[in-house]
Amino acid sequence: MPMSDAMRLETSRALGTDPHGSSDFADFPSLTAEQEHRLAWMLNAHFASVWRAGRRVGLPNAQAEENAQEAFAIAARKLDRIAQGRERAFLLGVAVRLAANARRRLATRIEQVALDPLEHEATDGAPLAEELLARKQQRALLDRILQSMSDVLREVLMLYEIEDLSLPEIAEALEIPEGTAASRLRRARQDFSQKIGRLSARLAHSREEP
Repeated sequence: MPMSDAMRLETSRALGTDPHGSSDFADFPSLTAEQEHRLAWMLNAHFASVWRAGRRVGLPNAQAEENAQEAFAIAARKLDRIAQGRERAFLLGVAVRLAANARRRLATRIEQVALDPLEHEATDGAPLAEELLARKQQRALLDRILQSMSDVLREVLMLYEIEDLSLPEIAEALEIPEGTAASRLRRARQDFSQKIGRLSARLAHSREEP
């Protein structure tokens, strides 16, 4: 059964493609009704995580979105090979590999980008501006440290600590032995801790200077 008009429109919007037959959409696979609904569920449940994976690996916002779109396009072509319940691990594994490749290709041109603007206070009890600023600074610090790590260590640390994947899921996502995933995680934690310590020492020293 071909993709329904409504599903085609919803999916094309999420993937940034043309629902009316452009060359970008022409390569999109023909899906059954069951596959349509599965892909739509995956988009709704995991697009934010997949986008964030690209962002944490070091891609600017816009490129992280393109990276996520490409990851879902790959998933759409490989739906029959993605086990039920393993969708998120598959998507994140694809996303970090795509992002790492893109980051290496553009390493000389990628510049530090500003994080998203502060959220607007829309309801009573919303965080104060000071709290939002502190949160933004913490995210900036996390990004700075992650981007200073090697690709292989950053990927494992990000998937484990930020995306909450288990070691077996990380091994599956990155197509590496589980022992290798565990070893990389230990090294990544040590590296992260050392970088935090050095940065904290530098900040403390700068505050002490007259």
